[in-house]
Amino acid sequence: MDIFDSCKLDSSFNEMFDEKNNVKEHWIDIKTAIENANIEKLEQKQTEIDWRLEDNGVTYNVYNDPTGSNRRWNLDPIPFVLKEQEWEDVSKGLQQRAKLLNLIFKDLYTEQRLIKEGIIPAEIIFAHKSFLPEVFNFENSEYYTMKFYAADISRGPDGKFWVINDRTQSPSGLGYAIENRLTMNSILSDLYPDIKIKKIASFIENYKNMLSNLSNKNEDSLIVLLTPGPHNETYFEHSYLSSFLNLTLVQGEDLLTKNNQLWLKTLSGLKKVDTMIRRVDSKFCDPLELQNSSKLGVAGLTNVLRNDNLSMINPIGIGILENVGLNPFMKNIAKFFLNEDLILPQIATWWCGQKKELDFVISNIDNLLIKKIDRTEKIEVYFGNQLNNEEKNSLIEKIIAAPIYYVGQEIIDFSTVPSYVGNKIEPRNAVIRSFAYKEEDNYKIMPSGLVRVSNQKDSLVVSNQKGGTSKDLWILGEDEEDKISRITKNRNFLDTRLENISTKRAENLFWLGRYLNRAIITTRMLRFNLKSMLNLNRYEDRNLSKKSTDILNICLTHLTMTYPGFLEEKEIKPFNEVISLIQDNSRVGSLSFTLSMLSNINANIKNLLTIDAWRVYDKMQKGWYDYNRKKVVSNREHIDALDKLLIYLIAYKELIDESISDDQGLILYDIGCKLETSLLLISKMRSLLTTKLQSHLEYDILDSMLNSYESYNAYRAYYKSTLKMENILELLLFTPKYPKSLIHIIDELLKSLKELPNTSSTPYLDSFEEPVFKVFSMLKLTNAKKLLKTEEKEFVYLELDKFLSKISDLLAQTSEELTKTYFSHYNE
Repeated sequence: MDIFDSCKLDSSFNEMFDEKNNVKEHWIDIKTAIENANIEKLEQKQTEIDWRLEDNGVTYNVYNDPTGSNRRWNLDPIPFVLKEQEWEDVSKGLQQRAKLLNLIFKDLYTEQRLIKEGIIPAEIIFAHKSFLPEVFNFENSEYYTMKFYAADISRGPDGKFWVINDRTQSPSGLGYAIENRLTMNSILSDLYPDIKIKKIASFIENYKNMLSNLSNKNEDSLIVLLTPGPHNETYFEHSYLSSFLNLTLVQGEDLLTKNNQLWLKTLSGLKKVDTMIRRVDSKFCDPLELQNSSKLGVAGLTNVLRNDNLSMINPIGIGILENVGLNPFMKNIAKFFLNEDLILPQIATWWCGQKKELDFVISNIDNLLIKKIDRTEKIEVYFGNQLNNEEKNSLIEKIIAAPIYYVGQEIIDFSTVPSYVGNKIEPRNAVIRSFAYKEEDNYKIMPSGLVRVSNQKDSLVVSNQKGGTSKDLWILGEDEEDKISRITKNRNFLDTRLENISTKRAENLFWLGRYLNRAIITTRMLRFNLKSMLNLNRYEDRNLSKKSTDILNICLTHLTMTYPGFLEEKEIKPFNEVISLIQDNSRVGSLSFTLSMLSNINANIKNLLTIDAWRVYDKMQKGWYDYNRKKVVSNREHIDALDKLLIYLIAYKELIDESISDDQGLILYDIGCKLETSLLLISKMRSLLTTKLQSHLEYDILDSMLNSYESYNAYRAYYKSTLKMENILELLLFTPKYPKSLIHIIDELLKSLKELPNTSSTPYLDSFEEPVFKVFSMLKLTNAKKLLKTEEKEFVYLELDKFLSKISDLLAQTSEELTKTYFSHYNE
C-alpha cells in the first residue's frame, strides 16, 4: 500500500493528485523524497521540528485553556508546494486586490465617492464599528495608505485560488511564517535534497527598509511595535518580529503623548517615536477619542496622527476593509476605480440589506454560511446545514430584525494537501495567508506564506485556536542571489543600554525581583510553619510547642499581610488558615496570589530570558496547577508541593541572573530583590524578636528565626555558641561580611542605586537614595546592646521595635521614590 493512498480520496480540489490519481508534476520530487525517506525518517524529522520550535520558544496563546495559555506551535514536515508561474499569477491578483483596498480606504475616509455615487450602500460602512469618524478627512491624505496587507486564500472547486478573508486591521502570521521557513531550512537538505525553492530573505529585508524609510533618516529614529501584551494569542510573534526586525516592543503604558508627539518613556526620559506597527485593534488605541475603557492604547494617539507626527503601518480606521459586506460589491468597485475585472475570485456573498438578497439567503439558508459583517466583537459564524429547525428559525429572526448586519456566503470546500498526522499521511484542508507591503505604487508579495491546516479530515474550520497545525509554503524555483544568511545572521545594532530601556520593562524587572523574593520567602515560612504544626505532638512539652507555633503563625500573618488571619479574635482552625494562605488565589498576600502576580510579570519579560528559564517556569507553573487542582491532599503532599515549588523558584532565580545583563535591566531586578528581602526580614524580626519571652520559648523562637531565614549554619560558624538574642541581632543586622545581613544588603543596594541613570545634575543624593542612606547610617550608628536595652517590667524591646519600624518605613519610601522617578514620569 502506498503511503499517499489516503490522499487520493475525493475532495473539492486535490493539491497533489489530478482527477486520474496521477501525481501532479510539481509534487513528484516531494513525493519521491518522502517515499525514499519512509515514514520512520519522516517521524524523525517531525520530532526534530518539534524540538527546534520548542527550543526557540515558539508558542501560540490559546484563550480559556485551563492547562495554560501557551500552546506549542505545530509545523508539518510536508510543505504546501506551488509552481512559480502559478504563484506569479496569484501574486498579480493579490497586488490588484491590495491596490483596490488601498483606494477604498482612502475614499471612505475622504471623498466617499463610492457612497455618493451608489457603488456601495452607506449602511455597510456606517453600521460597522470599524469605521471611525474620529480619523475622517485628515489634512495629510497620505495617512490613508495601506502599507501592509495580508489575505487568506484557498483553492476553490474550480482549481482557482479564491480570496477568503482580507486582513488589514493588524495582520498576524508573518513572524510564524518566517520561523516556519527557518525551521524547514534545517531539514531541507536532508529530507528534500534536490528541491529548489524561492527565498523570503529579500522580501523581509525590503520590508525592513520600508519601515526605516518611513522614519526620520537620522540614526536615532525609533520604530515601535505596539502589542496588547503577553496574553494576546500571537504575543510570541510580536516579540519575535520586534527582535527580528530590530523594533522596540511596547505596550500602551510605555508611551505617552505630549505636544502632539508620541513618546517612549525610558529611564533617561522621553524618546520620540517615529513609526509604529500596531497590533492593537483600532478602537482600543486611544482611550481619549476612541474606546474610553481601553487600557491597551495611548491617550491622544489619534491627535498625533491627525497632526502628521507619526507614521503608522496599519493606520487607525483601516479595519473597515475587513468588512465582509464589501464582498458583493468588489466587482463594481474594481470597475469604478481600476476599470478592471477582479483577477482573484472571492466566495459568493449576498448582503442581506437588499430585499432580493435577503429573500435569497432566507430561502437557501440550508446551503449557506451566515456571518455578521462586523467581526470586531463576538465572531458569529453559522453553517446552515448544521443547524436544527429551532436554531435555524432563531437565526432567521435575527437576520430579519437587523438585515444590514448579515451576509450569506456559499459554503465551499478548501483544497486538500497531504499532511503528516499521527505516524501516517492524510489529506487536510488548508488555507494560505499571504503577505504584502507597499513599495512605491505597487505591492510586493512574499514568495511564501503561512499555511494553516485543519486538525481533522473534512473539517472546514482552519484555526490555530481550534488546534490546527501549520505548513511552510514552497514556491518552486531559484533566486538569482541567495541572501538568507544576511537576514538571519547580520542584525543591525540595537541600542539596549540601561538608560534607553522602556519604563514598563524597568518596572516589570523591579517587580519581578520583589515578587520572586516574596514567593521564595513566603514559601519557606509556610513550609516551616506547616512542619511545626504537624510536629506539635512530637515533643514532650506540647504546651511550649503550641506557644511557639502560635507565635510563628502570627508572624506569618504579618509577613503576608493577610489580616486579620491569626490575629483574629475569634478562634480559627490554624491548619485551614495555613492552607488558605497557600492555595487561595483570590486572597491578596497568599502564596497563590503572589505566584499569579509573578506569572504576569514573567509573561511580560519572557523575551529577555533564556529557554532554560522558560522551561523551569513552565514546569513550576504546571506542577503548582496540578497540586491546586487536587480535591484531597495529604499533609505530606502539601509539604512536597512547597518543597518542589521552592526548588523551581530558586532555579528560576539563578537563571534570571544568567539571562539578563545589567544593561538590559538586571540592576532593577536586583534592586527589587534587595528591597523585598530587607522588608520581609524586618517583618519577621519585628514579629519574632521584639517581644520578651521565657527562656525556653525564646530559644525555640530564635531557632525558628534562623532556620526560616536559612541562617542557622551561618550562626554556628560565626558564634560557635548557644542561641542568644544579642548574637542573632548582630548576625542578621550588623555583620557586613554575612551576605544575608541587613547591613550587607543595604550596602549593596546603595551601590546598585548609584548605577541607575542620573535624573539630576546636582551632587546631592537622589530622592530614592536618601532613605536608603539613612538606613545605612542607622545601622552604622547603633548596635545590638543598645537596641535590647529595656526596663525589667517591660514586655517589649521598644528600642528594637522602633528601630525596625523606622527602617521599614524608609525602605517603603525608597520604593515609592523609585516609582515616581523612573516608572511614572509624573512630572513630564
